[in-house]
Amino acid sequence: MAQLAHELVDAAALWSPSATALRHKAERISYAGLAGAIAAFAGALQALGVGSGERVAVRLPASTPAVAALLGASSAGCAFVPLDPNLDAGASAALLHDCGARVLVTDAAGMDLLGAALRNCPALRSVVVHGSAASPVAPVPVLAWEAFLAPSGPACVADPVNPTLGALIYSAAPGNATGARALALSHRNLVAGAASTARCLGLRPGDRVLAALPFHSDYGINALLAALAVGATVVLDGVGAPQDALPDPVALARLLERGEITALTALPPTWNALAGHDLGRAADCLRYAACAGGGLERDALAALREALPRTRIHLLYDIGEACRSTSLMPAQLDERPGSIGRAMPYSDWLVLRADGRECAPGEAGELVRRGALVAPGWWNDPGTSAEQFRFLPPAAGPAQSGVGRYRGYWPGVSARKDLDGYLYLNEGRNDTITTGGYRISGREVEKIVVGTGLVAEAAAVGVAHPVLGQVIAVLATARPGARLDSSILFGACRARLPQHMLPAMVDVRRAPLPRSRDGQIDRALLAGELAPLFADVAR
Repeated sequence: MAQLAHELVDAAALWSPSATALRHKAERISYAGLAGAIAAFAGALQALGVGSGERVAVRLPASTPAVAALLGASSAGCAFVPLDPNLDAGASAALLHDCGARVLVTDAAGMDLLGAALRNCPALRSVVVHGSAASPVAPVPVLAWEAFLAPSGPACVADPVNPTLGALIYSAAPGNATGARALALSHRNLVAGAASTARCLGLRPGDRVLAALPFHSDYGINALLAALAVGATVVLDGVGAPQDALPDPVALARLLERGEITALTALPPTWNALAGHDLGRAADCLRYAACAGGGLERDALAALREALPRTRIHLLYDIGEACRSTSLMPAQLDERPGSIGRAMPYSDWLVLRADGRECAPGEAGELVRRGALVAPGWWNDPGTSAEQFRFLPPAAGPAQSGVGRYRGYWPGVSARKDLDGYLYLNEGRNDTITTGGYRISGREVEKIVVGTGLVAEAAAVGVAHPVLGQVIAVLATARPGARLDSSILFGACRARLPQHMLPAMVDVRRAPLPRSRDGQIDRALLAGELAPLFADVAR
């Protein structure tokens, strides 16, 4: 049984070596071939002197080299760090500095972009460049992909019981100069997460899974590993330009029309856009469709159910920073309005009272996740980690056999659970905004807005958008004596927030922001007021 991420491929290569693991346009690579590529990359890392536990950053679009590099780092005992290829040089260098990457794997375009910015990455020792490139000027040695792999021998076997870091996945919550921070994932998280998704969605050998989610996201890595775990084929065919944050819905619809793809996970904006397209033979081939990170517009969901009558549609919801928290089948929407579904396999969500005991069905309490999908914490952020990733109180249940007390993830969300285990979030407590594929904490945006010194109070809320899923709206009141209007505040936001966290709308109000009965800003009310704001934006 696989215990490390790369062992998922090794296992599939043993029982189905000739099956196609990756397909990228005309290129095909079998599981045996992929296992060999992973081992070669791991051996090259070890020959370079990269040690166990060090970080290997991979800044490549979805491709066979990207998969070989990510899982090759795992095979060498390193932690892989997938980076967004769309980030600019400054943001990329900031993340490389933050994670302390020893090696960066990128392509020629990435190397041309980064160049001298790598001077700000003191831990970086080598850059591996895939694809032809001119001799770059860089502060560290640069190796061509072929030259890097040439001297490699077989990698030393990583210790399967060593609880080393498996990966760092950057999100869009402020934590450094880029506005991003990394969630640390263990190998147990990665392997159990793959098994959880494969079981929930019913993945099986022979499936052709389209990689429509970027590898630098939790969902993208999980979808990749889940497919590889069952011996399915991951289709890496592009459905848009590499710089696009979301797949081109027209290109994606054309690909689905061919009737080749059997499994697809995509974000709500993608599904909302696909609902208006003719999906052709997809209805005869697409076995499952999963919406990652939230619900769909009801009209779009109805259109998809009509166009894909034999396709199992899963709505996967996030809670706080926990991706793939729950799953809900559309048939349950009518029976359980407002529910976000039940916990994914191999994890559990408890609803706890203040004294640590579980709430009765229907009773509101604090949500806490336990099980194999609970991450160790945030990278380089022990304070927030100690607050959100801590042991469950003894009253919450028995000790975990052989380990001690359960560790849990505490996202600060209030909810209730019905008799059948379906969860219902309490209004106003889950502040995650999903926009254009990024998951952003509204409270963190508020901290930065208040930190400008211009406002007395601020609220950042998500507003529905037909293309991006949601956009950020900031509402604020001026600090006494401050000369402030919406344009001034937006300028202050633009100077402090990365592009993907900028608000689409800023409103400076004279009256105090509305409060709920508990004295908190009523963000649900504000979001409701703004709900029609972008309804007329064309898809």
